[in-house]
Amino acid sequence: MSFFKDDAISLKFIIGILLLKSLGCLAYYWVYFCYYPAGFNGDSASTLHDAKIMYDALPNHPFDFLKMVLGLHSNLDSDPLYEPYFKFIEKWGRTDITSDFFLNDNRTPIRVNAIIMLISFGNYSVHALVMLVLSFVGQFAFYKAFKKYVPKKEILLAIIIFITPSILFWTSGVLKEPIAIGLLGLFVYVFMKLFIEFQFKLKYCLFLIFTSLLFLILKPYILLLILIPLILFTLVKAFKFDVYSLKKIIVFYALALSVIYTGTFFILKFGFQKDVINTIVVRQNDFINLSKGGTFFLNGQKYVRFEVNDTTHYKLVDNERMLFKFNVHSTFMYWHINNLRDTIYETNNQDTTLFKFISACGPSGSAISMERLEYNFTSFAKIIPQSFYNVLCKPFFFDSHSLLELIASLENLCFILFFVFCFIYRSKNRVDINLLLFCITLIMTSFILIGLTTTVMGAIVRYRIPFIPFLLLIPLLFLDINSLKKIPFINRLVK
Repeated sequence: MSFFKDDAISLKFIIGILLLKSLGCLAYYWVYFCYYPAGFNGDSASTLHDAKIMYDALPNHPFDFLKMVLGLHSNLDSDPLYEPYFKFIEKWGRTDITSDFFLNDNRTPIRVNAIIMLISFGNYSVHALVMLVLSFVGQFAFYKAFKKYVPKKEILLAIIIFITPSILFWTSGVLKEPIAIGLLGLFVYVFMKLFIEFQFKLKYCLFLIFTSLLFLILKPYILLLILIPLILFTLVKAFKFDVYSLKKIIVFYALALSVIYTGTFFILKFGFQKDVINTIVVRQNDFINLSKGGTFFLNGQKYVRFEVNDTTHYKLVDNERMLFKFNVHSTFMYWHINNLRDTIYETNNQDTTLFKFISACGPSGSAISMERLEYNFTSFAKIIPQSFYNVLCKPFFFDSHSLLELIASLENLCFILFFVFCFIYRSKNRVDINLLLFCITLIMTSFILIGLTTTVMGAIVRYRIPFIPFLLLIPLLFLDINSLKKIPFINRLVK
């Protein structure tokens, strides 16, 4: 296809990348199905398990399959599809306050894999191959979108996008990440084609709409995080600012970001009664609770947590619907459904209503110690620096507790060395300030949001995957090509 023809990277290089991604699929499978047997609780295994429940409806109830795949159902337990299907889907998730801004993104991968089963019949290798293709297409689109901004460094850009170890690994499993990075690359590519290069073609318009809609049901926060810096980047181009004028563009970005984020907050809060800050607070507190593990129950008003090994304070009364009754005088912590921010401690239970079992998990071995967010400026001001640092630098060797965390620590060390290397061999030519601030803005906002709402290192490593290429693009902009030509072996990577 003409889309994959490039004057900087050869067909052999592309085939080499595809072979590496295939090895990445094997590595992911070995780690999570052999080295760390994930069983039902692993993301890939549970996604395929849940997708098969949908797929199994096809022979006798094809319309049920279509309704589930297309989302033509309600989220209520009274829905006709709940008893035969949704009740058995572990990762379907629950609806809570965070659904206002962070739609449940488990359901989209389940639906996608249920569709893939039409040709795979449940074979894991076929699902992995589809994920490989989706991620590769998006990564190649990302490469084509930015290669003109790093002339003579195209191969280095391709290595960053395709061969960065964490990207290679996490885009090789049956996960959300391959779909997300595929959508991100295509979205950025067609956005630049339309609004930077002014190529107003129907196919680009359709792809922009298609990728935007899929983002809204997969990871809507990524769409918001990338869209605002892209708009500012486009406006600087449209207003024909001097791209090397540091002060003017910094002032423009600072004022525009302040107006956009402040205006969005007030419009949502007072116009639509949707509180973004409260949602972030709830999300962070919920993640802290989950990182500590426990057994979780839910009724109409309370979201209850017991210690994971504590089975003495409740008993099963309905095995089919997984309903439990709490013992009188038992102790536990809980949250009201309409206020998940405030934790309440029950020391003498008198509630005899039935609670539905939600999940049970042990404490995370990679949990990060963080203060709980509160709904005030001081709390956010204290935690934001630590949040950004956690996403940028963790895990590192001194806080690694597993093989994967040691590998991630080595990768973080390589990132630091790459920044230092590009600073030592920096170019004397001026850098495109617009592109630099675009990348910095995206990294700052995305890393702070991830750090605020995520307190487990393993999750942080995964959630930052779509933004790693933008992080490494920053030092690449400064790198001096002429200096690299003097270094053996590395000189083959530049023109």
